[in-house]
Amino acid sequence: MRWLTEQGFLLHGSPVGELTELRPAEKAYRQPDEFSNTIGVYAASDGIWAMMYALRNPQTTQMSDMGLRLQKNGQWGEMCYFMSLAPRQGQVNRVEELLVSGTVYVLSREGFQNSSPYHNPGLGEVQESHWVCPTPVRPLFAVPVQAADFPLPVRLHDRETVDARCQADPWGFPWLDP
Repeated sequence: MRWLTEQGFLLHGSPVGELTELRPAEKAYRQPDEFSNTIGVYAASDGIWAMMYALRNPQTTQMSDMGLRLQKNGQWGEMCYFMSLAPRQGQVNRVEELLVSGTVYVLSREGFQNSSPYHNPGLGEVQESHWVCPTPVRPLFAVPVQAADFPLPVRLHDRETVDARCQADPWGFPWLDP
C-alpha cells in the first residue's frame, strides 16, 4: 500500500468487493471542518487509513478515526493514527468481532482535491491524508485485505457517549476516555 501511494495513487477502502465504480455519497460526518463534510468519493494517500475503511464490518455503527501529520517547527511529522469502532447493537468485547475482509481500491488522483492543512485547537496545525472527488470514480484495480493485515491497534467505544461528547466539543477528537 505504501509503495502505491509513493507512486502517486490514492486508495479507497470498502468492505464491499468487486466495485466497478465509486459514487459520491452524502453522509453526516459531523466534522467541524468544511472539507470533511464535502459530498464526494473519498480516498486516502495513506494505506493504513484506507485499510481501516476496508476492514470495517457492516455491524459497526460508528468509526472514529484519524490519519494525519502534525506540524512541529515548520515540518510535517510522521503519520499519526487513531482508530475506534462502535458496534451497531449488543455487547462486543473484542474489536476483531467488528473487522471483516475487505478491498482497497487503487485510484488515479485525477479529479481529486487534497484536504488543506488546518488548525485544530487541540492538536495544532494538521494535514490529513484524505482526498475527495465530486464525481464518480472508476478504480484502476483492487487489493483484497484481511483483518490480520492491519498493523495497528483498534479501540472500541460507545456511540452514544462519543456522539454526546462530539456535540458538546466538536474539536475534542477523539472524545474517548484516556
